[in-house]
Amino acid sequence: MKKVLKIIVSIFLIIVITLAAFLYYTSKPLPQGEKGIKAEALTDKIQDAINQKAWDSTAAVAFTFMGNHHYLWDKKRNLVQVQWGDKKVIYNNQTFEGVAYKNDKKLNDTDKTEAIKTANDYFNNDSFWLIAPFKLRDAGTTRSIVMQDNREALMVTYASGGSTPGDSYVWLVDENYIPKAWRMWVSIIPVGGFETSWEDWKTFPNNLKIATTHKGLLDVKLTNVKTGQSIEAINNDINPFTTL
Repeated sequence: MKKVLKIIVSIFLIIVITLAAFLYYTSKPLPQGEKGIKAEALTDKIQDAINQKAWDSTAAVAFTFMGNHHYLWDKKRNLVQVQWGDKKVIYNNQTFEGVAYKNDKKLNDTDKTEAIKTANDYFNNDSFWLIAPFKLRDAGTTRSIVMQDNREALMVTYASGGSTPGDSYVWLVDENYIPKAWRMWVSIIPVGGFETSWEDWKTFPNNLKIATTHKGLLDVKLTNVKTGQSIEAINNDINPFTTL
């Protein structure tokens, strides 16, 4: 028994040491950027390339995250429907008022509050993989130019907003200023500078461009992406928000 225990402890120590070494040798320090005209000019070019104006005027969005979180989002009225497993939550993501169901049965107030919190956490994370390039100038952000791979890149730091404020993202762009990857310095990932791609860009109404695939340590796929000027237009003439 002691021999088995020693083997288990040895394996555990090897795993810990290997992980610590991986983090030490792969993590990169947050780059120091230069704020000002050049950073704002690069931001303008990225926003023009993906058509920020079209995104700003889009009223409704639908998408599925990783095949199991399904969203309808009324952007103009801050209303969101989130479905996962046997749960469905319909709520206002500013006031957090709404309704929640499990197997199509309404939840009581306590369970509803928890379900809305879970749905909002999902929405903040999952939607960011869809719309992050359109949030370069959100309130509470700062932008700066950094050098990455001998090219200028845009670093955006979020001082507030979402579920994990304080994170920084460095955007790498192609020759047309379409984002091709970002490098992340975020609280939930212990490795600084971890890179994930932005690819499979699709074109939506008004020449709006949205990336639907991200490849990195974990691959992220967004499917069933739709945009429009009303929830009914992208949801078979059905508006679930009439229940609010």
